[in-house]
Amino acid sequence: MQDDSLQGTGPLETALRDATAIASAVRTGDASAEDVLAESRSRADSAPSLCAFIQEDWDGAAIAAKEVDRRRARGEDPGPLAGVPLSVKDVIAVAGLRLTGGSAAYAGNVASFTAIAVRRLQEAGAVMIGKTNCPEFAFGAITESAVGGRTLNPRFPGATAGGSSGGEAAAVAAGISALGLGTDYGGSLRWPAQCVGITALRPTPRTVPDLGIVPGAGGWYGVGNPSPPGARLQAATQVMGPLARSVRDLRTALAVLTGLRPGVGTLGGGALPGNVAVAWSDGSALGPVRREVSAMMASLAQQIGPEVRALTHVPDLFAGSLAAYNRLRPIDPMIDHAAAVAGRERLVLPANLDVIRRSMETDARELDAAFAESEQARRRDLAVFDTADIVLLPVAGGPACDVSGKLDIDGQSIFGWDIMGQCRAVTMVGAPVVSLPVALSSEGLPLSVQVVARPGADALALDFAEWLEGSL
Repeated sequence: MQDDSLQGTGPLETALRDATAIASAVRTGDASAEDVLAESRSRADSAPSLCAFIQEDWDGAAIAAKEVDRRRARGEDPGPLAGVPLSVKDVIAVAGLRLTGGSAAYAGNVASFTAIAVRRLQEAGAVMIGKTNCPEFAFGAITESAVGGRTLNPRFPGATAGGSSGGEAAAVAAGISALGLGTDYGGSLRWPAQCVGITALRPTPRTVPDLGIVPGAGGWYGVGNPSPPGARLQAATQVMGPLARSVRDLRTALAVLTGLRPGVGTLGGGALPGNVAVAWSDGSALGPVRREVSAMMASLAQQIGPEVRALTHVPDLFAGSLAAYNRLRPIDPMIDHAAAVAGRERLVLPANLDVIRRSMETDARELDAAFAESEQARRRDLAVFDTADIVLLPVAGGPACDVSGKLDIDGQSIFGWDIMGQCRAVTMVGAPVVSLPVALSSEGLPLSVQVVARPGADALALDFAEWLEGSL
């Protein structure tokens, strides 16, 4: 399968090893974790203006890397992520490191708890190197904060690294970390991954433990007993997930994050892709889409058509779920955020404070009606999986926006959350999705596809994405 209009923009076009290759080299003794860490630090030191991190912890990382090498030298299994440099988004708690959520209100806050997901990655041999920048409370399609400044795109100067996991995306794309842990509520893993040309996985909600995301219930901010988010929509749809340089890295990371053994068989029922039925759309029912994005999706469908069991064009894929999400998101009371900012209001960005306050004014009957509508829309949209195993949508209507947050769609400018309609729709459906770079825009920026499977079928989404990654 080959088409010059679809050109991969992922790890094969860089000299960077993916996490799988790094871990293999460390496990076999072809490289040491300490040497891998030294390479990582050298790249960080050479990019001081990147603003990917709000705190680096090279001393702690050196201790962890030395222990990985000691375990290997003793003949012990150093883990499936042995020596892999790991970075973590600054809304996820890591004990002893800053936990600011990108807000000046928490600029000096230090966590006393480590998120379960982070602990699992560390126990698998990953070497934690630092916390990465995000917009305040992870509200934003670009990454700029009072704590970490404006994160740049290391591969595509002049374009944003995306948001809200933009620091993570930049760190992985720059070769500083080889694996990142971010969060996704409405596209915060998938959109940044496209902006820098790497991969990301939004798992099925509640597949990866979310204990350790801030703010948690009651405004928990990393100190004392942890509490998962209490706000209804946030609790139902927000996830932690990995960013990496290859789909195989995402597969290993998910296995570790969920407590499963890496390498266990995933899709039973035949080899991909011949046993898979695919539905696709250019996403234009979910927001403005460039003509070149529509052409990319049509070309992709044409290429995979002869390979898959069935291929169906469904123009209005997940449109009902997007409408439900857009209605519900601003009126769902942000009780956790309201508690977190209480007494710190003067340090919070006025626009974010207004969003929080407005959400708390919601009438209970209006909220119940919106939730009922969202569940009905979700059920209707999930019906596509009665006949399709995989759904393909673009990540966005265009490539990375500029550093101001403006995205040009064939002469029309869109901003902020309007960029993420295609991602928000999938969020509301509750499905697992891989963000995979598959083409280049007219400016030479990555364009990515969302590979979506039914809720719980994370392995199938990864299987198909890995096949697609190797076919382009």
